Amino acid sequence: MRKRLIALAVVTAAVIIALTPGVAMANFSIHGGYTMDTDACAGCHRAHTAASSITWTKTDNTQGSALLLGTSTEIYQFCYTCHDSVSLGAETNVETGIYEGTTNGTQNDPLNGGGFEATLFPTQHMYTGASWMVYGGSTEPDILGNLKDGPQVEMSCSTCHDVHGSSNYRLLKDVLPALERPSAAVVGGYDGTAPGYTPEDPKPTPWVVSAEPGYPTTGWLLHAPGALQVAGYTPNYTQPMYAKAPDADLTPGPDPEKGMSGWCSGCHIQYINPTGAENSAGVVNVALGYDSNDGFGAVVRHRHPVNVPLSNYLGARSLIITTQPLPLAHGSSADVATNSSTDWIDCLTCHVAHGSSAVMTGYANVADSTDPQPDSGTGGVPPTDGNALLRGDNRYVCESCHNK
Repeated sequence: MRKRLIALAVVTAAVIIALTPGVAMANFSIHGGYTMDTDACAGCHRAHTAASSITWTKTDNTQGSALLLGTSTEIYQFCYTCHDSVSLGAETNVETGIYEGTTNGTQNDPLNGGGFEATLFPTQHMYTGASWMVYGGSTEPDILGNLKDGPQVEMSCSTCHDVHGSSNYRLLKDVLPALERPSAAVVGGYDGTAPGYTPEDPKPTPWVVSAEPGYPTTGWLLHAPGALQVAGYTPNYTQPMYAKAPDADLTPGPDPEKGMSGWCSGCHIQYINPTGAENSAGVVNVALGYDSNDGFGAVVRHRHPVNVPLSNYLGARSLIITTQPLPLAHGSSADVATNSSTDWIDCLTCHVAHGSSAVMTGYANVADSTDPQPDSGTGGVPPTDGNALLRGDNRYVCESCHNK
């Protein structure tokens, strides 16, 4: 009887361990920081017996098996094995956009990036099983000399994230799809520009870092356990702690061409240019028209500045308000609690990355921008129905800063 009780206790303990969420933070454990004797590969792959039909694209553009466990047919399904609303593999439930842990954020609060579940987040930054047009993603003019619609991209988890780790914040990829460029967009990585780089000991050159306490602003190393790379790193999945863009050697300071906005413009090429458009050679032509499907046709476009400090635009009335402030990009973890005039506006100031539940009504919901009749649309904003992944209803993000 005693042996039976011991055996039952062992089985029970094993079940409890199997059902307990593991701490698999970005660049830690199963998502990077691998040692030479890592067991993490077996958490997702089988070398000879994989059943999933998911593939990856080789350098010659042919497809090969991703050798994944299970029977998932799309990558988001495989990611949901841990990151959905019912599994216990991860504390970050990106399906419904909720943090389920207690250590790295406020339990049951929304994730910084939102979620992908359609019932909670009517606008998602993912389109499974098909392709989407990239807004502002075109670099090649049509026969009339104007930029055409952006190219088609299949949006899924692995479009933006590198599940094996990267030099960037939150596993954001170091190289984005080539789209219409002569080559892929390099937005981070490991190369010879970093101090102390050797082929045997590559150094990271991140574009996106965090202002979370203890975050390694010089990027994540290869072949080094994440937990050993930094002392006291504390990610926070419910309180935005975004950082200004790093320079290669952090001197003389932040690089306005990088950061979160620089990373996003790896696909949304035109959106980092305040005026005009950029062709495939990287030349900005202020006379190059762009048709954003809003009814005005191919005309020169002007966009809100990004990667800029609020101090550039201080006037008679401050752009900073204290009630429900938007998240800005900060210089360090020391000042993330309070927005100041030296903090930066970037893409994540106004938008979330995964999905938004914001509602568009009135003038934010028109069928034709050339004749803006309130609520004449179908519940969204041009260039297509949706809420543009904004952080609040209508133009909440405008009023938060401009306080009119």
